[in-house]
Amino acid sequence: MGICTVLYPLKVSKTKLAWFALAPVLSSSPLAFALTSIEAGQTLTIDSTTAQDNYRARDGGVLNANDSNTYEVLITTGSQLNVVGGTYAGRSGNAGITLVNARADVSDAIVTGTRMGMSIARATGTTTGSTAVISGSRITGQTSGIETGGGADIQLTDTHLTGTGANSFGLNSFGAEVRAKGGSITGGMNGIRLRPDGEGVGSGANVTLDNVEVRGVAGAAILANGEGTAQINVLNFTRLLAGNGVLLDVQAASTATMTVADSTLEGNINVTGNSLANLTFNHGHMVGDVIVDGTSTADVTLESHSQFTGRLDQVDSVNVSTDSNWTLTGNDSIGALGMNGGTVSFGAPDAPATYYQLNVGTLSGNGTFAMKGDFASGEHDFLNVAGASSGDFALAVAASGLDAASPQQLTLVRTGTTDAANFALAGEQTVDVGTWSYGLASREIGGGAKEWFLDPTTEVISPGARSVLALFNTAPTVWYGELASLRDRMGDLRLNGGKGGAWSRAYGSKYNVADGSGVGYQQTQQGFSLGADTRVGESDVLIGILAGTSESDLNLDRGTSGTVKSYYVAPYVTWLGDDGYYAHGTFKWNRFRNESKVNLSDGTRAKGDYDNWGLGGSAEFGRQIKLADGYFIEPFTQWSAVQIQGKRYTLDNDMQADGDRMRSLLGKAGATVGRNIGFGHGAIAQPYLRAAIVHEFASNNEVKVNDNVFNNDLSGSRAEFGAGVAVAMSEKWQVHAGVAYSKGEHIEQPYGVNMGLTVRW
Repeated sequence: MGICTVLYPLKVSKTKLAWFALAPVLSSSPLAFALTSIEAGQTLTIDSTTAQDNYRARDGGVLNANDSNTYEVLITTGSQLNVVGGTYAGRSGNAGITLVNARADVSDAIVTGTRMGMSIARATGTTTGSTAVISGSRITGQTSGIETGGGADIQLTDTHLTGTGANSFGLNSFGAEVRAKGGSITGGMNGIRLRPDGEGVGSGANVTLDNVEVRGVAGAAILANGEGTAQINVLNFTRLLAGNGVLLDVQAASTATMTVADSTLEGNINVTGNSLANLTFNHGHMVGDVIVDGTSTADVTLESHSQFTGRLDQVDSVNVSTDSNWTLTGNDSIGALGMNGGTVSFGAPDAPATYYQLNVGTLSGNGTFAMKGDFASGEHDFLNVAGASSGDFALAVAASGLDAASPQQLTLVRTGTTDAANFALAGEQTVDVGTWSYGLASREIGGGAKEWFLDPTTEVISPGARSVLALFNTAPTVWYGELASLRDRMGDLRLNGGKGGAWSRAYGSKYNVADGSGVGYQQTQQGFSLGADTRVGESDVLIGILAGTSESDLNLDRGTSGTVKSYYVAPYVTWLGDDGYYAHGTFKWNRFRNESKVNLSDGTRAKGDYDNWGLGGSAEFGRQIKLADGYFIEPFTQWSAVQIQGKRYTLDNDMQADGDRMRSLLGKAGATVGRNIGFGHGAIAQPYLRAAIVHEFASNNEVKVNDNVFNNDLSGSRAEFGAGVAVAMSEKWQVHAGVAYSKGEHIEQPYGVNMGLTVRW
């Protein structure tokens, strides 16, 4: 219905004024009031001292009101109203301020009416409307805060519009151009109603909202109806609030184009009654649904990092681009899906047990589909393209700690034609499914259709399973790395003639464990030992104890890592014979703290940890054979055995790990050659070289990952080489430094270093 009503007074001087309604939109009560009239070429200024009255300006008259307290103000036919402060109250069905083909500049005013608070209209048959610039004001009416006619141009700044009636509107626009910045627009039914002008004046009912709160107390925040067109711009933190949960309601063969930029919306958009909605989000966010009935259409575009979470069922077209994201909350069917660097997510991350199917008529462009599945039950998300598809798309499949019940049935995508679309797994080109990682394969299924599915023939051990196997495999190398510090102490005793003392060792080493052991990884260890020993009486036997700690870092593929923190204590005994024979023995107890951090194929991280203990012993026998000029050769054999407690634990992605007790039986045979070099004043240096053959006899250390059985096998032989120097600087002080290298089938030690200090009693 067009806004075309004009109200004319019967006389032009201070007299009785009859108000006639020429159209229903701006109809007024026919009550008569005395008024003050401002005619062509006249200017009237009123203020707070002016008696309360009602005013009319026409034919170019100007009314200036400063902090005035008035009744109705009518401004017509090219006249001007300038308001600064004051109150303007309409009575008996009249607006506080009415403009008809006129202009008003209003600031800091309170305007009320018993129908609309302010009417901004045009006369019937005219092609231009009124203009209003309003700031810092409050405008309230029973049916609407402001009601406009076609062609009106309205600018609102920090102004509050309120419709107080149950069926009222904050802004009731008939083909006007409205720009609001700050403030609020509230209606008892709808915050804003947008309709066309009854005579087709104006380009449509257009509204731009910049950091404005729009509220429909009982109904939608914005209503577009009446077979018109509406352009709605929701900008800069604008809030749309609706009593019925509908942010935008497009009805009755209307067309609404809405752009949401830098704003966050929560609620639904309804498109009904043969209507059309074009929705564009530009760095905008919305949580809710676009609901389209069978007679209407809607198009949705997400641009510039926009986020839409909700249903778009029966939407004609969806375009997702520029790092934007559409998150499904149900099974949807849409006409066309176009992508340009965007992502479609099948469900929110905080709803991992929900799975959706997206049916698409046509698919084009390039982008990512973020999908998930319960690989234990076989439930999963599914993309179904009925018609033509083209472009390159990544499938970002959520990793799982659960094994796939039937990997060949995990079909992720089906397309109706095979000519131009390509799908690949995102990132690492595999997806972690419990114990295994799978690649993607495709197959034709007849009629030109094609499916993409996780291929069970491509399985490799997943990073999660590798971390589990590595942690269970690491304890023996940790145990032996710590034991090496004690063996070096035994060499010191043979240098100083078996005198007890207090000692310390700092050590570090690296191990490369090959895939043939069950899983490959790199282990870097560093630690520190403290010990003390003393001779038993006058015998050739010394007893002692050591304690220490070490930390080993594991580096696996794809950023997966692990850490083993070890705490240990060990009593030991040594016998040094007069003829060069010697024997050493120890029992060592360890407490291990094991932690794994797994980088999964979807970019997330899983963690797990457990504690366990280890107990083992070592015995070494040998003889130091002295040669001329201080040289010596020292053949030896060493036997060590350790058992590591088995453990069952769960990673936080539900992967189950169960390690059996791990055992190691290590035999070593070799020789050390060196020379004792005296420097006077009792100082002696002992450089040495060592070589040995080492053999691991234990070969069956079982680990289960999600009930898949693996064998951590470190058995086999390796060669070991070492060099170092011990220096007795005096009767009391002694230092030591050494390096080591070993190489075998399953384990390589690129380096091992240790440094120590001894203080003799």
